[in-house]
Amino acid sequence: MLLLSPESVRFDFLAWDDVATLAVDHLPKRLIEDFSDLGPFATFADVPEQSIQVRVQRRITADDLDTPALGTQGTLTFYFSPPAAELSRRRVQITCVLTSIRTDLPALKQATRTLTFHATSNGTTNPITITPATFD
Repeated sequence: MLLLSPESVRFDFLAWDDVATLAVDHLPKRLIEDFSDLGPFATFADVPEQSIQVRVQRRITADDLDTPALGTQGTLTFYFSPPAAELSRRRVQITCVLTSIRTDLPALKQATRTLTFHATSNGTTNPITITPATFD
């Protein structure tokens, strides 16, 4: 999942309106592959354990003192909808832990801060919840 310039991103009590990109990656933690004697390509593959990583890249335009500490656990919430389809707007919530903070200061471009989160769950349920967005 990749969102470009999402309108609203929240991590617990913090709200960020300066998010440039938000990417959700599913990574294998354990990969099982099986091969036959017939050729060099896998005949079976499975991923019994996976990790979900979320990267939030923010544009830094002023002093920024509201970054949470590493190891902070909370709920990351953001919204998405297909273009011109406001009625199908969805809310995504991910229980996660902040594992990395990186600030890039390019010479001729805008400074950015990338926050990396790892999703957590009870082990059996998907840590990503997608529901219809409600308008209050």
